[in-house]
Amino acid sequence: MTTAIAKVFKSGNSQALRLPKAFRLSSKTVRLVKTPDGFAVRDEAALARRIRAFVALAGSCPDFPEIPANLGPNIRRHWE
Repeated sequence: MTTAIAKVFKSGNSQALRLPKAFRLSSKTVRLVKTPDGFAVRDEAALARRIRAFVALAGSCPDFPEIPANLGPNIRRHWE
């Protein structure tokens, strides 16, 4: 996992983060999720692009065996 230090500064009446180049986002908006350690930034547009790419793969490999759905209960992870 990549980590870095970001500068916090005031922009008008808001707080802002100056992200290092390695963390640049292509989106104009992101989702902030509060965590026990602080918060996480989620790029919703990037997630939507990955989902569309994954869905586009459906049926692309006709020789792939059919796998039954996992109908077991969802397990809550410690980070959720």
